[in-house]
Amino acid sequence: MEIIAAYPEQKFLPAGYFAYDASEDIINYDPTGIKTNSGKLALLHEVSHAILGHFHYRFDFELFAMEMDAWNMTRELAREHNLNINEDYINACMDSYDEWLTKRGTCPKCNEFNVQSKPNEFKCYRCQTRWRVSEDIQSSIRRIVIKK
Repeated sequence: MEIIAAYPEQKFLPAGYFAYDASEDIINYDPTGIKTNSGKLALLHEVSHAILGHFHYRFDFELFAMEMDAWNMTRELAREHNLNINEDYINACMDSYDEWLTKRGTCPKCNEFNVQSKPNEFKCYRCQTRWRVSEDIQSSIRRIVIKK
């Protein structure tokens, strides 16, 4: 709880998970999880999102960049709190976003990786297939082909 006390300007809500809700400006945290080093890092990661003012992104790579920025700040905050910086944990978290990006951006027809042409929409540079994906990053990834 000392991490929570160190950030009185932030609002914290006990939950079964770690997440920053930018629309409500609330940091959700797992009261059991913060007893571990990884849980403390996860909490500091969400604090980092709040401090950095991460609110909204339009393109997947913007979210990826926000995650990288938040982990960089988490490393700084962890030093201030004398926590062990577990790079394996941080890399595993970043790998999950990399997998998410890859799944969303891989063409459902030819399996070529592509970047978004519009928010939540992709167009394959190889075969010209267009597809949509959900805006919700927590939902399962479904690529819906847009008919021509």
